[in-house]
Amino acid sequence: MYAIERTQPHHVVFVCSEASRALVREYIRLANLGPERHEVLTLEDPDDLVLVYEQVSAALHRLRSRWPEASVVVDYTAGTKSMSCATAMAAVDCEDDKVTLRLVHGQRGEGSTVVPGTETHRPVQRIHDIRARRRLASLRGALARYDYVAAGAGIEEIICSDVSSQLAERCRPIRDLCRAFDAWDRWELQTARQLFTAYRSYPAGRQPAFERLTVLEQLAVVAEAARGGADLAAARDPYVAVEDLLLNAERRATQGRYDDAVARVYRALELLAQLRLRIAYGVDTADVDPGKLPEQARGRIDGDPEGEPRKLGLWRAWEVLAAYPNEPLAAWFAESRDRLWDFLAVRNQSILAHGVTAVSRREWEGKGQAALDLCRVALQRLSEAKVRKPLRHMQFPRDELLDGVSDGA
Repeated sequence: MYAIERTQPHHVVFVCSEASRALVREYIRLANLGPERHEVLTLEDPDDLVLVYEQVSAALHRLRSRWPEASVVVDYTAGTKSMSCATAMAAVDCEDDKVTLRLVHGQRGEGSTVVPGTETHRPVQRIHDIRARRRLASLRGALARYDYVAAGAGIEEIICSDVSSQLAERCRPIRDLCRAFDAWDRWELQTARQLFTAYRSYPAGRQPAFERLTVLEQLAVVAEAARGGADLAAARDPYVAVEDLLLNAERRATQGRYDDAVARVYRALELLAQLRLRIAYGVDTADVDPGKLPEQARGRIDGDPEGEPRKLGLWRAWEVLAAYPNEPLAAWFAESRDRLWDFLAVRNQSILAHGVTAVSRREWEGKGQAALDLCRVALQRLSEAKVRKPLRHMQFPRDELLDGVSDGA
């Protein structure tokens, strides 16, 4: 009765056992609740936790459907332990900020019952934090797929809800890092750099943000050099752009987007040849100066010598590169030709290249992954030849990004 007197509800749902129906009828009489202002939910078994949970959850769903804009106060003070526990669980799982929990507190007397006159009907604090942590746990699946858009949107909803300021503050960096990794995925390097700069000292997965920012700065140099605005030779590690594409390909494969993954491996192999030719020999594959090529490779140039710029596609770029004396990747190309050719056959049939079919998981695992691994071997050869001093570039974080937030730390 105390809870009804304090809240003055428009409608009351009494949850009781068959043995308590007489007591409920007395409450209805004392509270002067007409038939239109109350209903009685009689439990089949008040000690069956799961059954009580299901019945109370269904009742809450009916209330929310009938009065979608109303506030629902769930009081779990009385009843069996299973009834109280199941009722509280159903309210928390309702995932609706308009549904709140309340409990009658007071001085305990004989039999641990609340002494009349000492009652206080208090809301359960931070129920929204409990719900938020459950939502965060559900977002681990999105992050496991590198779906930073879905994860960031879910965290944004949590921040904008009635959670405590402490939890909101812990969630905000995670949301912003999701946005940063999403921007990076889409090669929006400036946006990603701005966000990482704001969290330079933050642990962004297994690799701290300041290290990731260093990689981003190198990627920006490569992008600017492609537009003629930067000198690749002065860059610290321009080849990290190739590794970045390979990591991106792995993320697409994790999502089951095998055509995208193959396209990125293709671009990584192409970019590696382009960077090597540009940095070591001053050759621009989009506008080739034949005088800079080994004599035996000059016949491999595409384009009209009288009009269009002379160009080198992926395969011919590698053939030209391998023709230079003492080129560190020449032996690698000779060893890898057959496997690279097999990969190109799969890529060329892709809907994202020249074909009309989708790359299957089997094709990715058989040919795509093999080409990715070959490209990493080529990068390693450059390091062994002292041509490259690689920056550390690790895969983007998955659900570990939420560690320390969803677990309540």
